[in-house]
Amino acid sequence: MQERFPNLIIGGAPKCGTSSLYFWLSAHPEVYGSPKKETSFFADKVNRFNAAANVHEHQLDAYLQFFKDAGDAKIRFEATAHYLYEEQALKAFSEAAVPPKMIFLFREPSKQMYSHYKMEKYRTKRVNMALEDYIKLPKIDMYVDYATYLKKWVDAMPEGHVRIWSFEDFMSRKVEVMQDIADYLGIDSSFYTDFDFEHRNESVVIRSGALHQLGLRLQPLIPHFLQKMLLPVYMKLNSGGRAPDNEADAPVISAFKSAHAHVGADLKALFPDIRLEKWG
Repeated sequence: MQERFPNLIIGGAPKCGTSSLYFWLSAHPEVYGSPKKETSFFADKVNRFNAAANVHEHQLDAYLQFFKDAGDAKIRFEATAHYLYEEQALKAFSEAAVPPKMIFLFREPSKQMYSHYKMEKYRTKRVNMALEDYIKLPKIDMYVDYATYLKKWVDAMPEGHVRIWSFEDFMSRKVEVMQDIADYLGIDSSFYTDFDFEHRNESVVIRSGALHQLGLRLQPLIPHFLQKMLLPVYMKLNSGGRAPDNEADAPVISAFKSAHAHVGADLKALFPDIRLEKWG
């Protein structure tokens, strides 16, 4: 079974670039990405994302099915952002016969929070409240408590098996960062020299939630190269454009940023080389 177990896992806070990294890595000829980007197999609870395959109700082979077509790919991976916070994931990957390498992505806390708020308000439509009320939800502080959860992974995984990047550095230096990631994984970094990067999973206004949910169910069945061709058509049909910023939210965002100014220093204490210049 070990030959089908992933040797790379991508995680991080929501809205920190895991979707873009998933698609950019999956395009590499030496890499196989699970057709379902976020398997959530090792989530702490059964939820709507993992009802068909999860560690609580299924054997490990149900998880390995996500990688059954990996062939001789040098890297086999999935990208479940929430694994950063999940104890079941920490246990499964740290105790694996061959623990996978881990990549976690993080974003300036106020930007992460606001991007996630707009996604839940305009795309998933699970939130219908003012920002000042939204930030009082317990999960919001949990999401940006990066270092607390990251330290658990650093302590549990073999030395050198955890690397992190900031979303802002990742998006401003795409070629350099992807080449760094390729070197970390031992794959050909020159592939990204002239790579056609595209940003994925933007916070946009969705017209039909039902159509969007259908698209999410069908996505794992569609090869990545076809997804790239079909996405612009889908966005024209079901997107009302990027979710707008509300000027009235600015004071709330500013206060949130100040309250979480320590987050970057906490990360640097664990990974001194992380580039956070653009966090401001």
